Amino acid sequence: MDKNSIFRINLVKRRKALGLTQEQLAARMNVSPQAVSKWENSSYPDGELLPQLAKELNTSLDSLFGVKVMSSERDIEQLVDDEMRATLPENRSEKFMKIMYTALCACNPNNDTVAKLRDSYEHETYAGLKTDRELALSRLSRDLRYFCFLEIPENGVNSYFGDTTNMIRLFNTLADGDAISIISYLGASVRNKMFSTAMISDKLGIAPEKVQHIIDRLDRFGLVWRVSADISDQPVILYGYTHQIPLTLILVLAKTITNYIKYMDPNVEEWSQGAFRRENGEQDEVVPQVPWWGEGEL
Repeated sequence: MDKNSIFRINLVKRRKALGLTQEQLAARMNVSPQAVSKWENSSYPDGELLPQLAKELNTSLDSLFGVKVMSSERDIEQLVDDEMRATLPENRSEKFMKIMYTALCACNPNNDTVAKLRDSYEHETYAGLKTDRELALSRLSRDLRYFCFLEIPENGVNSYFGDTTNMIRLFNTLADGDAISIISYLGASVRNKMFSTAMISDKLGIAPEKVQHIIDRLDRFGLVWRVSADISDQPVILYGYTHQIPLTLILVLAKTITNYIKYMDPNVEEWSQGAFRRENGEQDEVVPQVPWWGEGEL
């Protein structure tokens, strides 16, 4: 909807809300009823009449023109919602990264300026945030950018783990280079594409028995799904990849871990105990600090 239509709709709505006819509003404005009719259908009032029009309708020009006025207590969620909805889909990832990067940098107590995500970085560069309440890591280089945020619960992240048997099984699976190759191959597929183990074996040059072993493990984790197809004398099991977000993030972060993170922009470290907690609830001992200079001490 264009701004002209917004003005006319709001003008009619406000006039009717006050119970005024076009003739009555015209009399208050000292103009003809035809002028009011034109304002509501095809034209604007003269500029000098706009303040009086707002006064007679007991409203503001911002309201008549549909301009949102933020209250003294800003609605941050609404601001972000408005910004993202107004951004074209192909530009949303760029907008998201800028918003998240600025939010991370704002946690830096040593900098009170608004941070701006740069267009390019000479080196592989990250931004990090580590406090007793949150962890965040963002990769800033354009060849692959991401933002990961973790809110640390009061009792630590380790309280979420519980039985770690399946975690160990997952890492044992991912420790096999052939598993990474299979996941990468399946992950490059379109949605709902199905694969046979024989075809995967042929494409990747991995022994069929090895492919089946890895696929079975991925199946148990819910990373692939299976269907049975009668396409020959014997039923054939076909597998589809679930394109799970967590697994993609695990692999990307694993690559980050194996890279030496040298360049940070910024690296905010305001923490005392980290993301893990003692299982018995005990607090670890605080490392004693060197006392500051005494008055007059040389």
